[in-house]
Amino acid sequence: MQTSATNVLMPPEPNSVSQTANTSAQADPLQQACLLVGRFQYHFARIEQKIDQGVIKLLDLDDKAGPIVTGSVDFAKKLNLLWAVAYEQATNDTGREFVDRTCKDVFAVNIDRQRVIHSSFEPAPTGGVQFKRTVASHGRFSVDDRVWGDKEFNNQYTKMNTLTDDLDKLIGVIKPASVPDVTLWMSPLSEPVRISTGLGEGVLKPWRFNPRK
Repeated sequence: MQTSATNVLMPPEPNSVSQTANTSAQADPLQQACLLVGRFQYHFARIEQKIDQGVIKLLDLDDKAGPIVTGSVDFAKKLNLLWAVAYEQATNDTGREFVDRTCKDVFAVNIDRQRVIHSSFEPAPTGGVQFKRTVASHGRFSVDDRVWGDKEFNNQYTKMNTLTDDLDKLIGVIKPASVPDVTLWMSPLSEPVRISTGLGEGVLKPWRFNPRK
């Protein structure tokens, strides 16, 4: 039986860094640092999976087209699409505030992800992980050099778990965007790819956010 593109099976996860550490008590410092960084990426991947589910629902894509589209568009463009349409569909201030807060927080986590993924890292002498990278911007460069300990990693994990739940709520209330087609830029050098959603013309279907759901 074919599995839906929106169904993602995730393994059970430890509740904290300390629980992760207990499963590998004999790990050397480098192995422990890799466990912490890997768990960060695990949680972020769950966020991106939720965004993919939202894009698939908005564009009413089938199991074949869904992974092709979400795999061909970068993270920021997918989130911007979800943000813009969800905000437009919301019919009260509570819903719009929820959309804005959730999507802004996801973008903030993505900044942290860029630090984690694009930095070199080593076990910190005092415990945790030492991140280091050189950033060049506007004709200047700086060295981003910081340490994340158990507290910082646990805060990130908790934040991303909350965002995953909030995205789930958002996906539950949005409706497919009733537009004839959507133009997606796959890369700055590519021609636009026009994807028919098959929904025809019409107005965006509104929804009212219920925080009790």
